[in-house]
Amino acid sequence: MTTTPLIDKLAEEIRLATDFKTNKQILREKIQTDLHLTHNGGLFKITPELLSFVATWPDPLGLYLEDVYENPIEINQQEFLAKARQHYQSVMNEWHNHYDAIKRIRKV
Repeated sequence: MTTTPLIDKLAEEIRLATDFKTNKQILREKIQTDLHLTHNGGLFKITPELLSFVATWPDPLGLYLEDVYENPIEINQQEFLAKARQHYQSVMNEWHNHYDAIKRIRKV
């Protein structure tokens, strides 16, 4: 039994859309893992909320943050903030580049 070109085209579009959604989800999961940063013996997931909290902390002398393992880790506010911002931006740039690549494949 042969299929019509219209059905073949439709099947290909559905496959590409499904592949895109799957690849997008896999990429997001990878990036969520990449957002983890080690600092002073702790492991932190760098989020915009964490960056904002650290940036607005009023006491520059001492700050303890809970890491992903629920341990209180002492950090140097300025050092941590600089390292975390750089790491976050690097991961977001990587995500954007990979997302653009899978988006282009979908449109081809």
